[in-house]
Amino acid sequence: MRVLALLVMAVGIFPFGAFHAVADVPPPYTPYAIGATLAEGEPFPKIAHVDSNGPAALAGVKLGDKLLALNGRYAKAKVPFYFFARGLRGPKDSVAELILLRGEAEVLVIKVKRTVRS
Repeated sequence: MRVLALLVMAVGIFPFGAFHAVADVPPPYTPYAIGATLAEGEPFPKIAHVDSNGPAALAGVKLGDKLLALNGRYAKAKVPFYFFARGLRGPKDSVAELILLRGEAEVLVIKVKRTVRS
């Protein structure tokens, strides 16, 4: 029983939730991005930079927008910011779905194609 408890603690599975960290290895594809970056923020991460003619800017993403969710994953879930922010990158021409909070009340759902080589 003690070995099982140590194993459960080692992989991060607890009765009240689970998070499984994966080693930081490069993906099996060349990563592409949306032309925007995130910064940690409270209560939600914020868009820290938007390339002026990048896919994110053309889709309507603006500097200072707060990111509520990315690809269906809520920003305040028990996932470290680093793993969450990496979701902006992916295979070429794949789509990132961002749910943004602009100002205090405007919620936007924006889909952006990853076309910027990162």
